[in-house]
Amino acid sequence: MKVFGIDLYTGTLPEFVKELEVLSRGPYGYVVTANVNHVVMLEHDRHQGLIAAYQNATFRICDSRILLPWMNKLGANISEVIPGSTLTVAMLDVAQQQAWPITVIGCEDEVMDSLRAKYPAIRFNHYNPPMGFIKQPAEVEKTVDYVIAHPARLIIYSVGAPRQEELALKVMERGGAVGMGLCAGASLNFVSGKVKRAPEWVQKLSLEWAHRILSEPQRLAKRYVVDLVRIIPIVSREMSARRAGGQDSKQS
Repeated sequence: MKVFGIDLYTGTLPEFVKELEVLSRGPYGYVVTANVNHVVMLEHDRHQGLIAAYQNATFRICDSRILLPWMNKLGANISEVIPGSTLTVAMLDVAQQQAWPITVIGCEDEVMDSLRAKYPAIRFNHYNPPMGFIKQPAEVEKTVDYVIAHPARLIIYSVGAPRQEELALKVMERGGAVGMGLCAGASLNFVSGKVKRAPEWVQKLSLEWAHRILSEPQRLAKRYVVDLVRIIPIVSREMSARRAGGQDSKQS
């Protein structure tokens, strides 16, 4: 059942990793990670680029422990939350074991140096497009060209939402790419140690967002607060629509 207009993956993290491992051998597809910020952009802002990226994604996973209980109340039947950062680590572990080639779009050189040291068996291809590239057609084409010219089992897009989702779609639209794309946000910053992720107990209490605000207040505080305020009427409207739909079906 779609929730907030999103058809979400319902399996567990281990199941998903196995699926991606198999699919990474074939034609290109990509994964988007539904969180509060994405739902706000999709529902409130009607961000057309992100809407198209979500519609064409191979998988849409629930990345938010805040959203998970609401999504399941609305009938999504999701087994567990799959944070993008956790999925990224799991896929890098598989890639290390099997010596995959991986293409990374975004990230600073120091992050890549840390990743290469941590995962020596992985063959990393790395391209970091300039700031504002998504609004420059020539730069977008250059980035898409790089992905296609460097075949990999996994393509990690790390240029921030909604740019990475739009880019993932553009690679699909071009054709000729292989492997699975993962719209990973800041995940590689966590993996490399550049940014400290919240402790496991904080994550389980659904307070990772608070930890991130405290870690990067100037960059994240306003966005998180605004998104949390804006998600409330969206959830309320969806709940009301479901209740009304249930009553209508009972009356009929």
